[in-house]
Amino acid sequence: MQQVATEVGAPATCFVTGVDSGVVDVRFFSTLTEYPTCGHGTIAVFTWLVEEGRLAAGPEAVPWTLRTPGGTATVDVAARADGRPEVMLALGPTVAEPCPVDAPEVARLLGIGVGAVIEPLALEAASADFTHLVVRVDGLAAIGRLSPDYAAVADLCRRIGADTLAVFTTETGDPAVTIRCRDFCPAVGTPEAAATGTTNRALACHLVRSGLADVDADSPVVVVAAQGVEMGRPSLIRTEVVMVDGLPTRLHVGGMATRASEGTVRMW
Repeated sequence: MQQVATEVGAPATCFVTGVDSGVVDVRFFSTLTEYPTCGHGTIAVFTWLVEEGRLAAGPEAVPWTLRTPGGTATVDVAARADGRPEVMLALGPTVAEPCPVDAPEVARLLGIGVGAVIEPLALEAASADFTHLVVRVDGLAAIGRLSPDYAAVADLCRRIGADTLAVFTTETGDPAVTIRCRDFCPAVGTPEAAATGTTNRALACHLVRSGLADVDADSPVVVVAAQGVEMGRPSLIRTEVVMVDGLPTRLHVGGMATRASEGTVRMW
């Protein structure tokens, strides 16, 4: 599987190994390694299963179990009014850890002035899967100017135990969008990803902890992220955060996937 994923070269290659009795077995690979889970891969897999008639989707969300070598998670699948499936992956929150890097070091790696970086930086970790270095910049202009040194970003991430470097701004130019973000993932085999569910889980947790998202005790906090814009592959990722005693406790991350291409791979 790893050899196939390396040859395909996609941010995530998903191998569906079984669909039975409400359980979908999947393995996710980057070009370098197997992922314990994968948000955007999950959306793609469940969308494909619905489109191929392997799963039914109606107006009411139906829960499925996603099973990977890293564990299980619940995936809710529902059909929107236009018939497209919407897929939401249930995830636990990340935990904020001490961040061992500062703004000048990160600014150099990203090719921007240190004044564009808003401190403090954050390290958001999930016990079962990924850790993300979270960096806030001061606006859309800074997001657009990012010119990462990918080898240096990979080295930094490996040194501090992070999988990705996620950069965001709360300036979006669209009242329906909460943040604009970019996710640099060379440490796990992808220079930049156009959509990343697990990273957006970390960003949402950081937003609510930092007071950058409106919190309503009676309903989940909703964070809508625009990602992949600078790559020419715009994506919208929706994260719903359930708060308990002021802390993020349960999250659902997802959206819709669009089939961009299809083909057949023959192996001998």
